[in-house]
Amino acid sequence: MEQIQPGDEIGIRCEVTKGPFSGEHLISFETVDGPVSGFVRESELKNENKEWFVRAEVLRLLEDNIVEVMVEGSFFTTNGIATIPREMALAA
Repeated sequence: MEQIQPGDEIGIRCEVTKGPFSGEHLISFETVDGPVSGFVRESELKNENKEWFVRAEVLRLLEDNIVEVMVEGSFFTTNGIATIPREMALAA
């Protein structure tokens, strides 16, 4: 994978199901601190090779293999800021 830098847009592998409103989906993805679930707009999602990815902005690199990101949406246990293992990110 190419070097990820703050400000980059990436995709995070996620599970996707239908949300309660048109154009909205319920997603979940793993973070360093455990799973995160919430609702995102369809425009924030991308399906590539039968895998789903949610768009995220890299905020900062915490360690060689940990990335802090911001995901737009309404989440149950976070304000959209999450720390993920680098290998979960797909360069956009």
